[in-house]
Amino acid sequence: MDKNEFLRQQYVTLRDEIKATKQRAFLIVLLGLIAVPIVAFVAQTHELDYVAPMVPFLVLVLTVAYFVEQNALMRCGQFIRSSIEPQIMDAPGWETWLESKPDLRTMDKYFGGCFMIVFFVFYFLSVALAINTLWVTSYTRALAGGLTYAIGAVWMVFTLMHHWKSCTTTTD
Repeated sequence: MDKNEFLRQQYVTLRDEIKATKQRAFLIVLLGLIAVPIVAFVAQTHELDYVAPMVPFLVLVLTVAYFVEQNALMRCGQFIRSSIEPQIMDAPGWETWLESKPDLRTMDKYFGGCFMIVFFVFYFLSVALAINTLWVTSYTRALAGGLTYAIGAVWMVFTLMHHWKSCTTTTD
């Protein structure tokens, strides 16, 4: 296989990976928007005291899963821009063109921000429901749960701050 064929195969493979990653990210968002309220509702209405305290962790896992997919998407784009496109001399590549126009990446940032706002609202509402459920069974459990959920929220904020740029741009 010659260099040009290898580059073409890499490009095609990475574009397929980007397509699959975008589909998975969309499914994670959809799952979160549907599953979290349903699980919380069922836990409350059927008094499933063991389910409500787990809902905040479901939100954290879905949030991390979304950012894993978003980061993978941008990593593929960064590889295309930095390793494949420079070897194609006669035309600018998609990723290079896209990054040369920062306003075209604005929607990615808005969507990521909207996702985080919605999921933090879900997180804090589910924490309130969980602590209420724990409070009924034991003050100590409610206190331990509150501390655990606070650690989860702080961890998520630091994770978001650390990975925000890598999830919204392919530039270094």
